[in-house]
Amino acid sequence: MMKRTLSAIFVAMAFGAPAFAGTTAVVQGGYYTPNLVNDLTAAGQTVTTISNYTAASLEAYSAVVMYGNTYTDTVALQNYVQNGGTLILTPWSGLNFGVPAALQTFQNGGSPDFGSSNPAVTVADAGNPLLAHVSLPDAGTTTIGRINNIGVAVGAHDVADWADGTAFIATVNDGLGEVIGINMQVITSDSSPGVIDQAWATQLFVNAVDSRAAVPEPASMALLGAGLFGVGMIRRRKAAGSLR
Repeated sequence: MMKRTLSAIFVAMAFGAPAFAGTTAVVQGGYYTPNLVNDLTAAGQTVTTISNYTAASLEAYSAVVMYGNTYTDTVALQNYVQNGGTLILTPWSGLNFGVPAALQTFQNGGSPDFGSSNPAVTVADAGNPLLAHVSLPDAGTTTIGRINNIGVAVGAHDVADWADGTAFIATVNDGLGEVIGINMQVITSDSSPGVIDQAWATQLFVNAVDSRAAVPEPASMALLGAGLFGVGMIRRRKAAGSLR
């Protein structure tokens, strides 16, 4: 009985440690609209807004959303991702600051589009969790803001593209974390923010902020290793005892 109890404790320690869960931060700035924050909150997410940050302060958040038209510290952002955070970049990130190569999901540059009829969407990775429960819109059914004429960055994973060839959703890993690029503006009032109020768009961002919820933190992985090692030692001792 004692051996079974110890085994259960080790497993509970390994799997019971909290996953990478917490609060999402949205970096606000000029032309800010609260639609994204309001819709994520209504969907059950815990969201806060920040106007600036440091590498240390970002550690409080499991996901950070920013669009480039505001305070930007690329060193802090890269440290955050490398340590296991999820960074979600929307326009105008690649237009207003040079996204470092390690964090690039899309090419830098392009041209801004502040509100036009949406193209259809071409899915490149239908099984990607970012698209779970997302009913992508047909062409001409909504108005979007985006960066035109950009492709997926070298080394990034293409999830979906606008049907006219402009990149839409892509990801890249850096260290322990992940960068998710979504080429659709939902944070500033000058680019049809109401699109985020639509169920498909809200779900896309819910999936993005939850994308690493099932990925254990480094501390959890260490506990997992310790737990499995402890279970293995118990089994070896039991097996050795049965041979005596």
